[in-house]
Amino acid sequence: MILETFIRTFVDADALDGTVAFYRALLQGTETLRFDYPEAGLKLAAVSSPQLSVLVIAGEPDRRRPFEATSLTIKVSGLEDYASLLRAQGAELLDAIQKTPVGHKMRYRHADGLVVEYVAHDSAKSAH
Repeated sequence: MILETFIRTFVDADALDGTVAFYRALLQGTETLRFDYPEAGLKLAAVSSPQLSVLVIAGEPDRRRPFEATSLTIKVSGLEDYASLLRAQGAELLDAIQKTPVGHKMRYRHADGLVVEYVAHDSAKSAH
C-alpha cells in the first residue's frame, strides 16, 4: 500500500530549517520526519499535508548531486511487494533494497523514464 508520496527539493545545508518552515506555512503542514544521513553527508526533513508532501534534502552540492536524478519518493508498506509489481510493469532496478537511517529504500526507473525512490520506514525511527 502506498502510504505517502513526496516531491523532492534539494537545498544547501544551511537552508534546511528555512525551507522546512516555508513548506510548513505554505502547505499548512507538519514536519513529520527529520534525520541525518551521515553516510551520504545529508540531512533530510519531510513536511506532510493532505494535499502535498515535500522531502527536503540538504547538503553540499557535490553530496546532493547523486540524489538529484530521483524526482519522487514513495513511502510504501512493504518494498518486496512493490519490487515485484515494478519488475512486472517493466521498471528497471537502479538500486536494490538497502538500509537507511530510518528503514530501507530501493530505486527504480519507470518505463516512462521517471526515477523513483521507494521507502519503507521503521516506525520507531521515522517519528519526528
